[in-house]
Amino acid sequence: MKVRDLNASDIPQLMALDAATNSHPWDISHWQHSLKADVCLGIDGSTELAAFAVAMKMVDEAELLLIAVQPNLQGKGVGQIIFNTLTQKLTKNGAQSLFLEVRESNSKARRFYESAGFAETGIRPAYYPAACGAGREDALIFAMMMSKA
Repeated sequence: MKVRDLNASDIPQLMALDAATNSHPWDISHWQHSLKADVCLGIDGSTELAAFAVAMKMVDEAELLLIAVQPNLQGKGVGQIIFNTLTQKLTKNGAQSLFLEVRESNSKARRFYESAGFAETGIRPAYYPAACGAGREDALIFAMMMSKA
């Protein structure tokens, strides 16, 4: 599987994959902004985008904004491939640490992040709209130090 930089022509597929994997997907303006300002990587599948990862780099640190894998490809190493490529690119561009927020209820994502080397460092109370639409959900903050490339 080959990881590539994403561009504006990928927006329809990005929005479809985001909607398939995220209870509160980004709108087109978020994608347009990130494709210009952030590190946006994707893996093409046979007929659709198999995975994407988006990170915002700020001086010597970065924040993982989104990562998604087609549901039928989850658990098959695709997420690890795109995540490893993303961290290599961020490290090459000077990032020394990587942060993210994840829904407290997203145990699958939390296991993935912990296996990738992240450690839980804090909590943001009532950070996310609840997936069911009623109330708010806490976000757990995770961080990892990245090795020099």
